[in-house]
Amino acid sequence: MFRPHGYLTSQGYIGFLPDGRRMLFSTEEEYMEYLAETNEQAA
Repeated sequence: MFRPHGYLTSQGYIGFLPDGRRMLFSTEEEYMEYLAETNEQAA
């Protein structure tokens, strides 16, 4: 099962996606919102 994780950098928050890619977000909250939207579309 995928567990959201990432880390904060000077450019923003690097979040790992379920397919193994990394994406840059402004905040950890944006990362969580993106994951929630992606999960809704997949369902």
